[in-house]
Amino acid sequence: MTPARRLRDDVFRTAPGLAATEELFDSLADVLFCVKDCGRRYVAANDAFVRAAGLRSRAELLGRTARELFPPLLAAGYERQDDEVLANGAAVRDRLEMVTRRTGEIGWFVSQKVPVTDAAGRKVALAGISRDLATPRDQGDALGPLAEAIEELHVHSADPIRVAALAERVGLSPSQFQRRVLALTGLTPRQLLTKARVEAAARALKDTDAPLTAVAVACGFYDQAALSRQFRAATGVPPGEYRRAFRSPGGGTSE
Repeated sequence: MTPARRLRDDVFRTAPGLAATEELFDSLADVLFCVKDCGRRYVAANDAFVRAAGLRSRAELLGRTARELFPPLLAAGYERQDDEVLANGAAVRDRLEMVTRRTGEIGWFVSQKVPVTDAAGRKVALAGISRDLATPRDQGDALGPLAEAIEELHVHSADPIRVAALAERVGLSPSQFQRRVLALTGLTPRQLLTKARVEAAARALKDTDAPLTAVAVACGFYDQAALSRQFRAATGVPPGEYRRAFRSPGGGTSE
Protein backbone atom coordinates (compact mmCIF):
# COMPACT_ATOMS: atom_id res chain seq x y z
CA MET A 1 0.00 0.00 0.00
CA THR A 2 1.36 3.42 -0.94
CA PRO A 3 1.82 6.14 1.73
CA ALA A 4 -0.89 8.23 0.05
CA ARG A 5 -3.36 5.35 0.14
CA ARG A 6 -2.51 4.68 3.79
CA LEU A 7 -3.13 8.35 4.56
CA ARG A 8 -6.53 8.16 2.90
CA ASP A 9 -7.47 4.98 4.76
CA ASP A 10 -6.48 6.51 8.10
CA VAL A 11 -8.80 9.48 7.59
CA PHE A 12 -11.64 7.31 6.31
CA ARG A 13 -11.27 5.03 9.32
CA THR A 14 -11.75 7.94 11.73
CA ALA A 15 -14.63 9.44 9.69
CA PRO A 16 -16.30 6.52 7.86
CA GLY A 17 -19.01 8.62 6.23
CA LEU A 18 -16.49 10.27 3.91
CA ALA A 19 -16.27 7.20 1.67
CA ALA A 20 -20.00 7.26 0.92
CA THR A 21 -19.91 11.05 0.47
CA GLU A 22 -17.15 10.78 -2.13
CA GLU A 23 -19.12 8.16 -4.03
CA LEU A 24 -22.25 10.32 -4.05
CA PHE A 25 -20.41 13.40 -5.32
CA ASP A 26 -18.96 11.40 -8.19
CA SER A 27 -22.37 11.70 -9.84
CA LEU A 28 -22.22 15.52 -9.97
CA ALA A 29 -20.35 17.07 -12.88
CA ASP A 30 -20.74 20.73 -11.87
CA VAL A 31 -19.71 20.38 -8.20
CA LEU A 32 -16.10 19.92 -7.11
CA PHE A 33 -15.70 17.88 -3.91
CA CYS A 34 -12.53 17.21 -1.94
CA VAL A 35 -11.27 16.22 1.50
CA LYS A 36 -7.88 17.26 2.93
CA ASP A 37 -6.20 16.02 6.06
CA CYS A 38 -4.79 18.38 8.69
CA GLY A 39 -1.58 18.65 6.67
CA ARG A 40 -3.60 20.04 3.73
CA ARG A 41 -2.99 16.85 1.70
CA TYR A 42 -5.81 15.58 -0.50
CA VAL A 43 -7.27 12.29 0.72
CA ALA A 44 -10.54 12.23 -1.27
CA ALA A 45 -12.14 13.93 -4.26
CA ASN A 46 -14.85 13.35 -6.82
CA ASP A 47 -14.24 12.85 -10.53
CA ALA A 48 -15.09 16.49 -11.32
CA PHE A 49 -12.38 17.72 -8.96
CA VAL A 50 -9.82 15.31 -10.43
CA ARG A 51 -10.59 16.62 -13.93
CA ALA A 52 -10.43 20.26 -12.77
CA ALA A 53 -6.96 19.57 -11.34
CA GLY A 54 -5.85 18.32 -14.76
CA LEU A 55 -5.30 14.77 -13.54
CA ARG A 56 -6.33 11.44 -15.04
CA SER A 57 -7.18 9.55 -11.87
CA ARG A 58 -7.84 9.99 -8.18
CA ALA A 59 -4.63 8.10 -7.42
CA GLU A 60 -2.62 10.97 -8.92
CA LEU A 61 -4.25 13.38 -6.47
CA LEU A 62 -3.94 11.52 -3.19
CA GLY A 63 -1.31 12.77 -0.75
CA ARG A 64 -0.54 15.92 -2.72
CA THR A 65 -1.15 19.52 -1.68
CA ALA A 66 -2.67 22.44 -3.59
CA ARG A 67 0.81 23.89 -4.09
CA GLU A 68 1.80 20.73 -5.96
CA LEU A 69 -1.24 20.86 -8.24
CA PHE A 70 -2.20 24.47 -8.88
CA PRO A 71 -0.39 27.71 -9.78
CA PRO A 72 0.96 29.58 -6.72
CA LEU A 73 -1.64 32.34 -6.63
CA LEU A 74 -4.59 29.95 -6.66
CA ALA A 75 -2.94 27.57 -4.17
CA ALA A 76 -2.24 30.42 -1.76
CA GLY A 77 -5.91 31.40 -1.77
CA TYR A 78 -6.97 27.82 -1.10
CA GLU A 79 -4.55 27.48 1.80
CA ARG A 80 -5.68 30.69 3.47
CA GLN A 81 -9.22 29.39 3.32
CA ASP A 82 -8.13 25.99 4.66
CA ASP A 83 -6.50 27.70 7.63
CA GLU A 84 -9.84 29.26 8.60
CA VAL A 85 -11.28 25.77 8.89
CA LEU A 86 -8.35 23.80 10.28
CA ALA A 87 -6.96 26.36 12.72
CA ASN A 88 -10.18 27.93 13.93
CA GLY A 89 -12.75 25.22 13.23
CA ALA A 90 -14.83 27.82 11.37
CA ALA A 91 -16.98 26.70 8.46
CA VAL A 92 -16.79 28.59 5.16
CA ARG A 93 -20.31 29.19 3.88
CA ASP A 94 -21.42 30.45 0.47
CA ARG A 95 -18.02 31.97 -0.29
CA LEU A 96 -18.07 33.58 -3.72
CA GLU A 97 -14.73 32.80 -5.39
CA MET A 98 -13.15 34.01 -8.60
CA VAL A 99 -10.66 31.85 -10.53
CA THR A 100 -8.51 33.36 -13.27
CA ARG A 101 -6.97 31.01 -15.80
CA ARG A 102 -3.69 31.66 -17.58
CA THR A 103 -5.70 32.43 -20.69
CA GLY A 104 -7.26 35.36 -18.84
CA GLU A 105 -10.67 33.70 -18.71
CA ILE A 106 -12.48 34.23 -15.41
CA GLY A 107 -14.63 31.62 -13.70
CA TRP A 108 -16.76 31.84 -10.57
CA PHE A 109 -17.62 29.32 -7.87
CA VAL A 110 -19.62 29.28 -4.65
CA SER A 111 -17.68 27.30 -2.05
CA GLN A 112 -18.40 25.63 1.27
CA LYS A 113 -15.83 24.09 3.64
CA VAL A 114 -16.41 22.40 6.97
CA PRO A 115 -14.18 20.65 9.52
CA VAL A 116 -14.38 16.86 9.76
CA THR A 117 -14.16 15.45 13.28
CA ASP A 118 -13.74 11.99 14.76
CA ALA A 119 -15.99 10.40 17.40
CA ALA A 120 -14.19 12.35 20.13
CA GLY A 121 -14.77 15.70 18.38
CA ARG A 122 -11.15 16.16 17.26
CA LYS A 123 -10.53 17.74 13.85
CA VAL A 124 -9.09 15.16 11.47
CA ALA A 125 -9.72 16.78 8.09
CA LEU A 126 -11.72 19.34 6.16
CA ALA A 127 -14.29 18.71 3.45
CA GLY A 128 -15.21 21.20 0.78
CA ILE A 129 -17.41 21.66 -2.26
CA SER A 130 -17.35 24.31 -4.97
CA ARG A 131 -20.25 24.78 -7.37
CA ASP A 132 -19.50 26.19 -10.81
CA LEU A 133 -21.68 29.21 -11.53
CA ALA A 134 -23.17 29.84 -14.94
CA THR A 135 -22.79 33.45 -16.04
CA PRO A 136 -26.28 34.99 -15.79
CA ARG A 137 -25.75 36.94 -18.99
CA ASP A 138 -25.29 33.66 -20.85
CA GLN A 139 -28.76 32.52 -19.83
CA GLY A 140 -30.39 35.10 -22.09
CA ASP A 141 -34.16 35.04 -22.39
CA ALA A 142 -34.46 32.27 -19.80
CA LEU A 143 -34.35 35.01 -17.17
CA GLY A 144 -37.56 36.51 -18.52
CA PRO A 145 -38.52 39.93 -17.08
CA LEU A 146 -35.55 39.87 -14.71
CA ALA A 147 -33.02 39.86 -17.56
CA GLU A 148 -32.86 43.64 -17.88
CA ALA A 149 -32.40 44.16 -14.14
CA ILE A 150 -29.69 41.52 -13.90
CA GLU A 151 -27.93 42.94 -16.95
CA GLU A 152 -27.93 46.32 -15.21
CA LEU A 153 -26.00 44.81 -12.31
CA HIS A 154 -23.29 43.82 -14.80
CA VAL A 155 -23.20 46.70 -17.25
CA HIS A 156 -23.51 49.49 -14.66
CA SER A 157 -21.75 47.81 -11.76
CA ALA A 158 -19.44 50.81 -11.31
CA ASP A 159 -22.43 53.07 -10.63
CA PRO A 160 -24.26 53.40 -7.32
CA ILE A 161 -27.02 50.79 -7.68
CA ARG A 162 -29.95 50.39 -5.32
CA VAL A 163 -31.28 46.85 -5.33
CA ALA A 164 -34.65 48.13 -4.09
CA ALA A 165 -34.93 50.37 -7.17
CA LEU A 166 -34.21 47.45 -9.49
CA ALA A 167 -36.84 45.38 -7.72
CA GLU A 168 -39.40 48.14 -8.10
CA ARG A 169 -38.60 48.43 -11.80
CA VAL A 170 -39.61 44.79 -12.38
CA GLY A 171 -42.65 45.03 -10.10
CA LEU A 172 -41.31 43.02 -7.17
CA SER A 173 -40.63 43.73 -3.53
CA PRO A 174 -36.93 43.66 -2.53
CA SER A 175 -37.38 40.27 -0.83
CA GLN A 176 -39.21 38.80 -3.85
CA PHE A 177 -36.55 40.18 -6.18
CA GLN A 178 -33.78 38.63 -4.10
CA ARG A 179 -35.49 35.22 -4.03
CA ARG A 180 -36.11 35.23 -7.79
CA VAL A 181 -32.56 36.29 -8.67
CA LEU A 182 -31.10 33.73 -6.25
CA ALA A 183 -33.22 30.95 -7.73
CA LEU A 184 -32.22 31.85 -11.30
CA THR A 185 -28.53 32.60 -10.86
CA GLY A 186 -27.42 30.98 -7.61
CA LEU A 187 -26.44 34.41 -6.25
CA THR A 188 -28.19 37.25 -4.48
CA PRO A 189 -28.39 40.62 -6.27
CA ARG A 190 -25.71 41.98 -3.93
CA GLN A 191 -23.44 39.02 -4.72
CA LEU A 192 -23.98 39.56 -8.45
CA LEU A 193 -22.97 43.20 -8.04
CA THR A 194 -19.85 42.26 -6.06
CA LYS A 195 -19.02 39.61 -8.68
CA ALA A 196 -19.22 42.16 -11.50
CA ARG A 197 -17.09 44.71 -9.62
CA VAL A 198 -14.39 42.21 -8.64
CA GLU A 199 -14.25 40.88 -12.21
CA ALA A 200 -13.85 44.43 -13.56
CA ALA A 201 -11.10 45.10 -11.02
CA ALA A 202 -9.29 41.89 -12.01
CA ARG A 203 -9.26 42.99 -15.66
CA ALA A 204 -7.97 46.43 -14.70
CA LEU A 205 -5.24 44.96 -12.50
CA LYS A 206 -4.07 42.66 -15.31
CA ASP A 207 -4.35 45.08 -18.21
CA THR A 208 -3.51 48.54 -16.81
CA ASP A 209 -1.02 50.26 -14.53
CA ALA A 210 -3.70 52.36 -12.84
CA PRO A 211 -3.14 52.90 -9.09
CA LEU A 212 -5.27 50.78 -6.79
CA THR A 213 -7.20 53.85 -5.67
CA ALA A 214 -8.16 54.60 -9.28
CA VAL A 215 -9.09 50.95 -9.92
CA ALA A 216 -11.33 50.97 -6.85
CA VAL A 217 -13.24 54.09 -7.91
CA ALA A 218 -13.52 53.03 -11.57
CA CYS A 219 -14.96 49.64 -10.60
CA GLY A 220 -17.56 50.92 -8.15
CA PHE A 221 -15.85 50.36 -4.78
CA TYR A 222 -16.13 53.02 -2.09
CA ASP A 223 -12.36 53.23 -1.66
CA GLN A 224 -9.16 51.21 -1.93
CA ALA A 225 -9.81 49.50 1.40
CA ALA A 226 -13.20 48.25 0.17
CA LEU A 227 -11.58 46.98 -3.04
CA SER A 228 -8.87 45.15 -1.09
CA ARG A 229 -11.35 43.59 1.33
CA GLN A 230 -13.79 42.31 -1.28
CA PHE A 231 -11.12 41.31 -3.82
CA ARG A 232 -9.28 39.24 -1.24
CA ALA A 233 -12.52 37.62 -0.10
CA ALA A 234 -13.24 36.55 -3.68
CA THR A 235 -9.76 35.50 -4.79
CA GLY A 236 -7.85 34.71 -1.61
CA VAL A 237 -5.15 37.28 -2.41
CA PRO A 238 -4.92 41.10 -2.21
CA PRO A 239 -5.13 43.17 -5.43
CA GLY A 240 -1.43 44.04 -5.46
CA GLU A 241 -0.39 40.39 -5.25
CA TYR A 242 -2.85 39.49 -8.01
CA ARG A 243 -1.38 42.17 -10.27
CA ARG A 244 2.20 41.06 -9.60
CA ALA A 245 1.30 37.45 -10.44
CA PHE A 246 0.16 38.49 -13.91
CA ARG A 247 3.21 40.65 -14.50
CA SER A 248 5.59 37.76 -13.76
CA PRO A 249 6.46 34.81 -16.03
CA GLY A 250 3.96 31.99 -15.67
CA GLY A 251 1.45 34.29 -14.00
CA GLY A 252 -2.19 33.33 -13.74
CA THR A 253 -4.13 31.07 -11.51
CA SER A 254 -5.38 28.05 -13.39
CA GLU A 255 -4.89 26.08 -16.55
